[in-house]
Amino acid sequence: MAYSDLAFKSAEIEELSDVYFFRPLGWLVARAARRVATTPAALTIIGLVIGMVGGALLYDERFGLVAFAVLIFHSIIDSADGQLARMTDRVTELGRVLDGLSGYATHTAIYLAIGFGLVHRGGNLSVLITMVLAGIATAIHAGMYDYHRHVYTAVVVEARLPEPAPRNVPPPIGWLLRIYLTAQRWTIGKHADVEAAIAARSVTGRAQNEDRARYREDFYPLVRGWNFLGDNTRFYAIGVLALFHRIDLFFVFVLVPMNLALAILWLWQRRADRRFLASLSSSKLTAE
Repeated sequence: MAYSDLAFKSAEIEELSDVYFFRPLGWLVARAARRVATTPAALTIIGLVIGMVGGALLYDERFGLVAFAVLIFHSIIDSADGQLARMTDRVTELGRVLDGLSGYATHTAIYLAIGFGLVHRGGNLSVLITMVLAGIATAIHAGMYDYHRHVYTAVVVEARLPEPAPRNVPPPIGWLLRIYLTAQRWTIGKHADVEAAIAARSVTGRAQNEDRARYREDFYPLVRGWNFLGDNTRFYAIGVLALFHRIDLFFVFVLVPMNLALAILWLWQRRADRRFLASLSSSKLTAE
């Protein structure tokens, strides 16, 4: 199978750094893992451990650039496990959940290390409150990033209806997943109505081509915008702040510019959702 068949879930919405850096290197790692019979789940766990090590290194700001390098390696492994799953025909919803949990574990390590490192170096305990607020914000950012990319790929690229939740996921992962999806539904606003409208117009569980074209037209720019709230942005910020020995500003970066971007994107998304639903209503009235 060719590289171009393996590298992307949906090339049109990938970030440039993914297209030209993470995916190509992840593809090489995936090929090597296949040769030694490593499973996608095992590769995900390896990436989880690497990510947590990278996060833990941020406890001491002297290791900031080393931590950044380790986190970039984590991102390469994070790209590789999905490509290995497609390479070996082992794509599962459980694998997607484990991949998400790997990202959350990595960010937990990052936030705890930075927060307690700042306290250790004489910071006020209020730093820990900022840490928690930034962590909550990151969970919301990650949820919106993951949701809109997942739905776009399902509808536009694969012509299928997004699944509400993976089935038969054992506890405790299943419990965490239900909490995560419930929280995600609170934040997506009217896009749940968009999903329902597409499902109501579907034929044998497949999105209509007309709806897919309309979805791409209305939501493609937004999906590109939601990319800003992905892991790469936070990791790049860590690299820049570590370079200038100002890792103490990381929580501020998450809470101010990233939350501002969230607010702008959410309002833009709401307007696009209304436009999409209105266009469906208009086409229905015209047909009648």
